[in-house]
Amino acid sequence: MKKHVFVLEDDDGLRELFTLLLEAESFKVDTFPTVESFRIGLAQQQPDLIIMDVMLPDGNGLEVSIAIRADQRTSGIPIIMMSAHRNFNQDKGNSPAEEFIAKPFDVDYLLERINHYIG
Repeated sequence: MKKHVFVLEDDDGLRELFTLLLEAESFKVDTFPTVESFRIGLAQQQPDLIIMDVMLPDGNGLEVSIAIRADQRTSGIPIIMMSAHRNFNQDKGNSPAEEFIAKPFDVDYLLERINHYIG
């Protein structure tokens, strides 16, 4: 059975890139452009891993990751946070995510980290 990855990313091009990369690696992928759409998706099904941006149009990925950890149903899902934000190290220290990767990112490194958690 394919491992399922949720991607919360507001950039259309990056969502498409994540879909192409992850499907090529035989993952099932669902992408969400907003926190609201992500929350709806998460209420309907639980992925094996979540990749999310920090800065989003309708919320903050750090706050979303904290909420994921606080919910008993989702607290065990690995989270990879991504950010191009200049306060990267501060964000990294405030995040409950397993990984925090800076944008732009190395595709091979990202795939390595994903496979580490759910490969």
